[in-house]
Amino acid sequence: MDSLYVGMWSLIYDTIRAFWALTEPRIKDAARDNNMPIELYYYGELGLEIFSLARFQKRDPYSNPAQFQQAFENLAAEEWIVPQTESEFRVTERARDAARTIVRVGDSYLGTLEVIAAGEAERTKSLLERIVAANHRAAEPPYKWATRTRFRVAEDASPQLAQIREALMDLFAYRDDSHMSAWLDYPISGIAWDAFGMIWGSIAFTPEQIAAEAWFRGYAATDYRRALDELEMHGWIVTAPLAFNAAVPEPAAFDEYAQLTPIGKKLRDAVEELTDAYFYAPWIGLDESEIQDLRLHLIELRNQLSSASG
Repeated sequence: MDSLYVGMWSLIYDTIRAFWALTEPRIKDAARDNNMPIELYYYGELGLEIFSLARFQKRDPYSNPAQFQQAFENLAAEEWIVPQTESEFRVTERARDAARTIVRVGDSYLGTLEVIAAGEAERTKSLLERIVAANHRAAEPPYKWATRTRFRVAEDASPQLAQIREALMDLFAYRDDSHMSAWLDYPISGIAWDAFGMIWGSIAFTPEQIAAEAWFRGYAATDYRRALDELEMHGWIVTAPLAFNAAVPEPAAFDEYAQLTPIGKKLRDAVEELTDAYFYAPWIGLDESEIQDLRLHLIELRNQLSSASG
């Protein structure tokens, strides 16, 4: 990866998380107060046209399909979505209106903040939107399912910070498309790939730790034990007594931990390099000074948003 881009994705993701810390509590409150399902907010990133397990797994093959299926049934019972076939549901306009309503509560709050100067905000938005436009024009791969499908709420009349948030979420979608395109041809399940990533990133090493870190995925430690078996079968990890792994976070009261084999590390490194290559290719339209401007503005924005959330 060109050194010019080093750390940019991490900075983008940190900024997104800083936005979430401010908007999501307000979005959840709005969903509760208006008796609207919060799933319409979360599933907006998977598209608000058709719901199906097959479509959702195009962006999220890492989560337990059973939790999606249960949500579909609950939403259908309240007529937010309408069955089309045995496996597909059409999202109603009422549901899209509800999603807009609750997301705009968060965006309206952003409009009350003065975290960076208006000129800096406009410059940041302009640079981000140029990258987003370049992503749409770029040749495939990466395959742009998430980029084309995610539900957008912010528009020209929205607060400046809301438009920046939306552009960052477009980049998040393109990053997911880039990563999916980089690994999906490997003969591995989504749950195993997710576990592989946590081991590679030194986040978690045991089924219990992985289940705790990825609690929102809806899988238990026993599911991740099978996922580690799958990875071990490919020769990408090995398991060993915990006592020999100084990297495992404390406290850790488990018998075994997983670690990458040399081929596993080489493969996962290569996928990350290909992900970066896909992700940053459209940035060629920005010159070095513009990328450095974007870096500095995002650092300032991330820091100010973080301060605003306490």
